[in-house]
Amino acid sequence: MKTKRVEVLFDPQEYDAMEKAARQRRQPVGSMIREAVAKYVAGATQDDRRRAIQAMAAMQGPVGSPAEIKKTITDSRYKGILKSIETN
Repeated sequence: MKTKRVEVLFDPQEYDAMEKAARQRRQPVGSMIREAVAKYVAGATQDDRRRAIQAMAAMQGPVGSPAEIKKTITDSRYKGILKSIETN
């Protein structure tokens, strides 16, 4: 049960944009704001960030100089993949 009230003032343009978004989502503006606050407050913790950094550091990726890595990426085996990406 919600028991705390907060008053927040918005510029008319901001509020109009929120009303439009709320209509598209078929939910009240207040509900949308509570959802946004929950996402902001429930953001990644320091432990989450530390685990992510450790996981990235443990990843095995291409090694070598920047020039060697670029050559690997542009190697003929990858040109078809790169071409399909460029056309999309």
